[in-house]
Amino acid sequence: MSMPVMLSVISGPDKEKNFTFTEHDTFLFGRMEDCHARFPDDKQVSRHHFILEACPPKVSLRDLGSLNGTHVNGKKWGGRNKDETPEQGAKHQYPIIELNDGDTISVGQTELSVSIVKDELKPKVQAGIQPGELSGLSPDQLFDLVFGGEKNMALLKIPGFEIQKELGRGGFGAVYLARRENDRARVAIKVMLSQAEATKEDVEKFKREMEVNRKLEHPKIVRFVESGSHKGAFYFVMEYCDGRSLMDLYRKNGKPLGWDQLKPLALNALEGLAYAHSKGFVHRDLKPANILIHQGIACISDFGMSKSFQLAGLSGMSMTGKTAGTPVFMPPEQIINFKYVKPVSDVYSMGATLYNLLTGEFPFDFSSKRDPMDVILNDEVIPIQKRISTLPKGVAAAIDRAVTKKHKERFQDAGELLKAIK
Repeated sequence: MSMPVMLSVISGPDKEKNFTFTEHDTFLFGRMEDCHARFPDDKQVSRHHFILEACPPKVSLRDLGSLNGTHVNGKKWGGRNKDETPEQGAKHQYPIIELNDGDTISVGQTELSVSIVKDELKPKVQAGIQPGELSGLSPDQLFDLVFGGEKNMALLKIPGFEIQKELGRGGFGAVYLARRENDRARVAIKVMLSQAEATKEDVEKFKREMEVNRKLEHPKIVRFVESGSHKGAFYFVMEYCDGRSLMDLYRKNGKPLGWDQLKPLALNALEGLAYAHSKGFVHRDLKPANILIHQGIACISDFGMSKSFQLAGLSGMSMTGKTAGTPVFMPPEQIINFKYVKPVSDVYSMGATLYNLLTGEFPFDFSSKRDPMDVILNDEVIPIQKRISTLPKGVAAAIDRAVTKKHKERFQDAGELLKAIK
């Protein structure tokens, strides 16, 4: 476990209150009930004022288009003009502020102090690169730095396997087609690179959690074969799927998929997800790119990888960092409670996946230049029939219930959503 990041209220209504982060987590400050630090009576505090992300020992802050801005060590960051609405203010591109030990954060009547405890004795693992070299690198740049790019793929040597070609890249790593040397069977190997320092204990914890996935045996879940590490990277050998992902199918189609085309694939994926939920597993990163087609059947891939990688602190900042993506398939509760891991959150992501494949849009309107987190936290979901009127009413109602913001009103697991879709 990493040494903690501590946030202490040193003045204001909650003086002497402390918040401690020992693993990757988020912290929301504002007036609304869903904030971790809530100040409803302070008129200088906005609804959702700022989000702080801790990935010990690193921590960063991002103003969310507040009226009065967020002051760090006396310097103002963010804030909108007096004549701007919250929506107009959120269109500004507010910078990410990396915080250090001893920094102070001031908003309205409240002042907080940042304390970062570092354990210099434990050796760190960071993709075989010296600390500090990864700042600002994209996943593509990181892979090229470690392995020399696809042209020098020979540098990527995994014992017992012959790497043949790259199949694709994502936020954390790349996937390769390979042959197992002992029987020449085709497999897919996913290589993930740490974008943050981590102790050997963090790495071992991540590997142990991934090994648990061997228990997931279902024809609609991509089979996990084995895992290991190479040059500070982590690799996972999986069953090779002869088709591409639902995202690839969507792109090849050139337009949103019809319900008749999507329905059998949706049922396949939901059967695999329902089985996993019944066994106590949660995916946490469902999206069209993680549903693969194998022999005409849709299968769930990457089970638990993103969740375990992020919670081990290996992904770097995923919401406030330079390489953070847009959380278009992420349920709202994971912004507020980053460690929230329940089947109901997978239900939202699966509903958002179906919504996107059927309409080409997302449950929220991300078309403006507003901060996507501001949209998710403050806007309402757009009913799918406003995007596509030809969808059967029962299917539309099931998808709308799956993507509702209030998780207690959703289907509570994939089995319930599967039954409704059927």
